[in-house]
Amino acid sequence: MQTNKILSLVGCFIFLLLTACSPEDDIKNPNFSPLIFSEDFSKGAVDDAVLNLENWNNIAEVGTVQWKTQVFSGNPYAEFSSFKSPDSENVGWLISPSINMDAATGEVLQFEASQSFVTSSGNSLEVLIATDYNGTNLTTANWQPIDANLPTASSAYFEFLKSGEIDLSNYTGNIYIAFKVKGSGTNSSLDGSYQVDSIRIYTKN
Repeated sequence: MQTNKILSLVGCFIFLLLTACSPEDDIKNPNFSPLIFSEDFSKGAVDDAVLNLENWNNIAEVGTVQWKTQVFSGNPYAEFSSFKSPDSENVGWLISPSINMDAATGEVLQFEASQSFVTSSGNSLEVLIATDYNGTNLTTANWQPIDANLPTASSAYFEFLKSGEIDLSNYTGNIYIAFKVKGSGTNSSLDGSYQVDSIRIYTKN
């Protein structure tokens, strides 16, 4: 009997060890190896505050709206929303730090994005990449669109979609990844929101 109890206790202990990670850990920290770059917007996250992360650029190109940090059910993410903005046009950029593409080969980008209350294609999310951005030359840098699976007006609200694995293996030197949203605070058909989370660059080699 004592032996059976000890075995049962050992079994329970092993089970707890194996299941110690929460579902959030599984979602936010998948086993990408080696991991070259990652961002979950969790460091110093304050709900509904203007997003201010080291080496990230949060730029209101047109209008006054900037990207914000939002936290829902313990999950922080980046969001851009024109809702209740005083501006007839909003264009907001969220640009990553410089990412070195010479440290590995076979690099892949993946992220998650969702939408809420988007009803028009004019209220858009774009993902772009540049090699010549220097932190100040936003409009003159050579931004190229990235082909990714992005939410549309028909997507469920706040349902994060995986971008798919985006091949970056042809890039060398330093790159910048940008998330650009267009909207309007005075046109109700263009005042929806976009959310971005779980950005990863990793190698599949």
